[in-house]
Amino acid sequence: MKKLKLFLGITFLTIFCSCSPRISTSLSKNYPPLDYRQKVVVIDLDQPKPNNSEELGQIKVGDSGFSTKCNYETVVDKAKLEARKVGGNAIKITKHKTPDLWSTCHRITAIILKVEDIENLETN
Repeated sequence: MKKLKLFLGITFLTIFCSCSPRISTSLSKNYPPLDYRQKVVVIDLDQPKPNNSEELGQIKVGDSGFSTKCNYETVVDKAKLEARKVGGNAIKITKHKTPDLWSTCHRITAIILKVEDIENLETN
């Protein structure tokens, strides 16, 4: 009976935890976290990285194999949340894979940036 409960518990946790996209972050530097209300600017693939920015690291948001909540907006929001945690106020998307035969999720790779004059970047 104990083995059955353990098996059911592990199965439940695996299914419950695997519904979210997989996030991996590699950092070279970090700052104190930003307040959750502070905006994180998203710089798209076709936009250049600002000159007045410092790279803090890279983030990849992808499919965990059982992901269900992984539309483009959700994946970008996850990346922005990770950027806030390390003091980044912008992310520069460097790669975007759309859903295909192998995955139903959007997958992105982005550089986490700390931009000095973020207000000017927001208006452009």
